[in-house]
Amino acid sequence: MGKGSNSRGLRRYNERALLTALRKAGQCSKADLARASNLTPQAVTRIIDELDAMGLVIPKGRRLGGKGKPSLLYALNPAGAYSIGIKVGRLDVELSLTDFSGRSLGRIAYEFEFPEPTFLLEKIEIGISELTSILTQEQTGKLMGVGIAMPWFMGEWSEDFGFSEKLAKQWQEINFYEALARRIDLEIFLENDCSAAAVAELQFGRGADIATFLYVFLDTFIGGGLVLEGELEPGVHGNSAAIASMPVPESKLDSRIPLNGPFETLVNRASLFVLLRHLACHDIGIERISELASIMDEARPLVQEWLEDCADALVFAMLSAVGVLDLEAIIIDGQLPRFLIDELVDVVSRRIHKIAPHGVFEPEILAGSCGPDAIVLGGAMLPFYSHFAPDKAVLLTGGFPERVVLRS
Repeated sequence: MGKGSNSRGLRRYNERALLTALRKAGQCSKADLARASNLTPQAVTRIIDELDAMGLVIPKGRRLGGKGKPSLLYALNPAGAYSIGIKVGRLDVELSLTDFSGRSLGRIAYEFEFPEPTFLLEKIEIGISELTSILTQEQTGKLMGVGIAMPWFMGEWSEDFGFSEKLAKQWQEINFYEALARRIDLEIFLENDCSAAAVAELQFGRGADIATFLYVFLDTFIGGGLVLEGELEPGVHGNSAAIASMPVPESKLDSRIPLNGPFETLVNRASLFVLLRHLACHDIGIERISELASIMDEARPLVQEWLEDCADALVFAMLSAVGVLDLEAIIIDGQLPRFLIDELVDVVSRRIHKIAPHGVFEPEILAGSCGPDAIVLGGAMLPFYSHFAPDKAVLLTGGFPERVVLRS
């Protein structure tokens, strides 16, 4: 590799580092960026001017106060790039057209009883067509691709989770990425749903201050994402932080399913599917967690039982994770109402502090910032993350490394 290629790679990497700094800070002066990046003021000035000419950043006025000439502030240009984020869930699929700042310009959602792959492909194709029609021809040229955030191994979900053998077989026989690529002309970026949500938290939430954290998302099932030194760590098989399968003790809920092995798994204790099952076993039947608020007065004692049981399982799993990973924080978010997320975080934090063995560095337990939107926002961030986030591979290639994950 020649020196010129390496020089292009370094410049590209520095461009991405400054774009990421602007995304996290909101707006910065060139002097702020030089201090944050350890680049010279001259280098930052050259890069920001180039990014401004490319339409990726814009001036945002001047900082008032202090001595000397007011500093000119810069921010990401919302019209600099666009993407479409797609969340594929157990009961719904959601699409969001997103600008470069992360603001949603349009959303489409479809609900269903079972996630049948052909139905999903049809709805995604229709949704993408409707969302792209919002854009002008010039804006369409800035559409960086489609980011799909979906669970891995859907074909291995059991009937306990509402998956028939026929439905599981359909998922086992389809390559979702290839099937969608035959339907649309946009570049596709595919990632585990909770890893994508971790990207949203990294870019728009706690990631502004915390570089290394385990991200936990409570959805129909529980999932996780791992961020190390400010970068998503996918793992060798793209399955890093697959906390759903972590072994935990048996549940104490009277609605629990009897053990079918030497231990329980986290997904069978700390998932919203388990909460809905616990409510149904006590004759409070709701199909979606969004209905929880309407029956909260009646259901509160049962919700509290589940929350305590969920917290105990999370403490067990988190102490296991901390034994392997040296984490600054563990961030918990999900589809639950915000007050329940906050309560869960408080309970887990107190219990970890109470029982953590000697010699364990206790991570801070924090609530996430993005809430129920984390997955679809994370999906929308995947094209931006691939094209514009710092990646050490850029130093070697001088261009854009591929981050498309070919799994369904």
